[in-house]
This record gives sequence, C-alpha cells and structure tokens, in this order.
Amino acid sequence: MEADPRRAAHNDEIVETELARHWLDDGERLLLGCPPVRAHVGALVGGRRHVPYAPARDLPAVRGDRPRWPLPVENLPAEDWTDDPTLGYWATADHADQIALRIADHLAASHGEARVVVTDRRIAVVYPTAVLAGAASGEVVDAPVFTTFEERDVEHLTALDAPFLGHSIPPRPVIAFHFTDGSQLYTRDVHAVLKVRRARDRAHAHR
Repeated sequence: MEADPRRAAHNDEIVETELARHWLDDGERLLLGCPPVRAHVGALVGGRRHVPYAPARDLPAVRGDRPRWPLPVENLPAEDWTDDPTLGYWATADHADQIALRIADHLAASHGEARVVVTDRRIAVVYPTAVLAGAASGEVVDAPVFTTFEERDVEHLTALDAPFLGHSIPPRPVIAFHFTDGSQLYTRDVHAVLKVRRARDRAHAHR
C-alpha cells in the first residue's frame, strides 16, 4: 500500500485515467477507483477471525509466485487491524456468500492486483487482464485492458465512509464500504477522506 501522500495522489491520477479510458461504459461516471493494495486481507466471518484470510472457493489464477509478504500479528483484536501494517483490507460478514467477503476473496487471492471500483451504475472487482494466468502473452488486438468480477448494481452499496480506525497515533484512514446484506469491507487509503468526499460530490452532481 502507498503511505506517502504525494505518491498516493499520483497513483490516484493514474488509476482514474486508466479506468476512464479502458473500463467505463459510455456515459458511465466513475465515483471511486481504488488503487491496488499489496497486503494481506483480514476477515471476521460469523464471529470467527481469519488472519490472513484465505478464500475457500476457486478464483482467477494470477501470473507469478505468491508474494512473500510478512505475516500479520497473531491474535491481534479485530478492531485493531489497522495497527498491523501487513493488513491492507478487512471484511466483516455473517457468511461466505455475502458481498464484502466475495470481494475480499479476490483481494486476498490476486497477489495485490485486484482493486475495487465504484461508478454511478455498478460496483465491481477489476483486474488488469495481463496479470491473469489465462491471458494470452504478447499484444492481442482488442483485448480488454481490464477484466471484471463480482459486478453488481451500485444500489447494493448502501454507504461509503472514511473512518479513522485503530489505536495508533494518529489513527489510520480507511475507506469503508457498507452493503445491503449487512457486510462491510474496509481498505487502507491515505487519502480516504478526500476520495470518499469526491465520490459523494460526483454522485450528487448529476442527480
């Protein structure tokens, strides 16, 4: 994950430009494009803590070896997950088929390549097509730059917030996604407050 604010701002510009150029449909407006976060995922599923979280279902294979990231702290309370720098995401759900956990599956299995995108029409997990193991090598005419999974109507997202979590000083900014099924997904982002405010402004601007 990018902790330097200036570099994070530069990365945000790149993410927004690439999604606008290669992923958005005609007339679709980008609200929030998260950068890839190269860190572990933690989860609380049915009250049981999973750190690092490992998906139980089959997911798209990603090229290359699994990163050798440091492991998270053992037995860290769930509410303190942001105090462990090896954790980039946290999901809470009652069961494995809820939206936040299905998205977390991709974030945990993608070697840090998957990212969450929200528009005025949909929310989805997006991979650069080139990182997928099934992608053809070399340049392919008209091949999509991005491949989409877990796409849902944006109405499944009930709220987007930017809380400060953990007991570190200062506390860590995160983007919080709240879904209609009661599940939540949190992602670290040094510019969380700015991005959530921008997403809300964009959503309201065309109502």
